[in-house]
Amino acid sequence: MYKEVIISIIIATIILVLNFITQTYTKNAVSQVSKHLDNTKEELIKQSPDYETASKKADDTLNKWEELDDIIALYIEHAEIEKVKTALISMQSFIKMEDDSQAVDSIDRCKYILENIKQREQFSIDNIF
Repeated sequence: MYKEVIISIIIATIILVLNFITQTYTKNAVSQVSKHLDNTKEELIKQSPDYETASKKADDTLNKWEELDDIIALYIEHAEIEKVKTALISMQSFIKMEDDSQAVDSIDRCKYILENIKQREQFSIDNIF
């Protein structure tokens, strides 16, 4: 009986520690990608946007997501990851077509999906039940 209690406590502790690590990584990843998205959006909402600079910033954003994607893919649904990547690629395409309103819409959609991912990974009563 004593060994089972100790093993249960160890397993519960490991689960809580891993949950904390994944939450911290997810928050960090979402904030980094959101910062890159904000920088790209700032370039697009200027009076006369520089599409070359915006395209470079969009490429940096996609590269940052691909760096962080390798670890996030271990514990987040792949459908959510694909939604983010689709929004980022559509943002790049709209910037290359110099359609700033659609690009900003893609940025906002991507930020919404990222926030949804962050909320789904939080340790809360709603997510437990």
